[in-house]
Amino acid sequence: MSETPTTLRGWPLVGSAPGLLRDPLGFFSALPAHGDVVAIRLGPLKMYVVNHPDLVRQVLVNQAHAFDKGRHFEKLRLWWGNGLSTSEGAFHQRQRRLMQPAFHRRQVAGYVEDMRRAARRQVGSWPAGKVIQLDRELYALLVTMITENLFSTSIDDRATATLQSALPIILDWVGWLTLDTTDLLGKLPIPANRRFRHAVEAMNATVDAVIDHHPAGRTDLLSMLRNARDADTGQSMSRQQIRDEVITLMMTGSETTRTVLSWSCHLLSTHPGVQAAVQAEADRVLRGRPPEAADLDHLALTRRVITEAMRMYPITWLLTRRAATDVELGPYRIPAGSALCYSEYVLHRDPVTYPGPDRFDPDRWLPDRDPPPRGAYIPFGAGIRSCIGEPVAWAQATVILATIAQTWTLHPAPGPAVKPLARMLLMPQRLPMILQPCHAAGAHSHSG
Repeated sequence: MSETPTTLRGWPLVGSAPGLLRDPLGFFSALPAHGDVVAIRLGPLKMYVVNHPDLVRQVLVNQAHAFDKGRHFEKLRLWWGNGLSTSEGAFHQRQRRLMQPAFHRRQVAGYVEDMRRAARRQVGSWPAGKVIQLDRELYALLVTMITENLFSTSIDDRATATLQSALPIILDWVGWLTLDTTDLLGKLPIPANRRFRHAVEAMNATVDAVIDHHPAGRTDLLSMLRNARDADTGQSMSRQQIRDEVITLMMTGSETTRTVLSWSCHLLSTHPGVQAAVQAEADRVLRGRPPEAADLDHLALTRRVITEAMRMYPITWLLTRRAATDVELGPYRIPAGSALCYSEYVLHRDPVTYPGPDRFDPDRWLPDRDPPPRGAYIPFGAGIRSCIGEPVAWAQATVILATIAQTWTLHPAPGPAVKPLARMLLMPQRLPMILQPCHAAGAHSHSG
């Protein structure tokens, strides 16, 4: 017999919205105490929050056909169009088939050459001994890196600056639009809506210009998108579809990886023993040269640091789905049309799965440790909706973090503590850092 999830009463008219807006991470972290599935009200919207990893896996894998992506991705479609991350059904499956060859292991190994060259050039140009905003520097590097992978060329400083100013505006406002269950916020004649529209227009114009000036005969990601043909129909992607996919790839190849690396660098800067061990590993494996594709599997500690950073600070801390039909989730019945969500942040900090969940411990991921249950660690999603670009993201993050470890010792700048900002992505509010040349400073005398 089906059970009815506990419903939190909340405030009249607005429900749980004030608590969610005041402290989103704290609000969702408190929900598992009320049940594996909890119903909350956000203004007029009733939403089911799925808290148990087994049930989240049902949503993403076992019963994925019973759900569409929900309001989070409807709002993203205002910006991303109908790219792989926002499309649904048979069209999504077709796009995934067309794009999959670009992310095969051999193809990703070819991208590493551009990645390591960009990392070596830009990481080495950062100033020593001065306070820098490391998250901004990482973003500039990743925009260069993904555009070189996409277009076999870097874009000019003006285009980089356009993207760098547009993306935070878009990300922040999409986050607020997702939380606004009345759908009125996006219709109001307020400055935030105008800034959002202008940012989207600027990004689209920049991407269009780069696509239009892309030479034929390259072997980059854009060429693969242009040349892809459906095996059944022989059909290629439209110009609009290519633009939507390029915007999606630029976002996932820059902003999301910037978030992963920002938290990885923050955690290393506040754990000098782990940082010294990562530097020693880079010395031992790379011996002073830039990382190559063959090195990535040997940078085991570097990978564990990234894995643990994504556990503590998952890129997308909250994701939505919508029930397309009546669904049974464990003992709970979810009616058709219901909004659902789950929080990777909450799943990744479950103290039963992860003892001392607030402790940074890369050794949780040593090969001889028991892996977490399926559904309890999902930084790239799972099932048919898992991130197609995961291999590229791992390569980017590993190449950049190893290059930083070869070059710098990271120190937190004096000032307020670094705190997470929960919007669409889980970013640091700010990441001021002081860099010292690691060998000159004698940061790690042991060679490992």
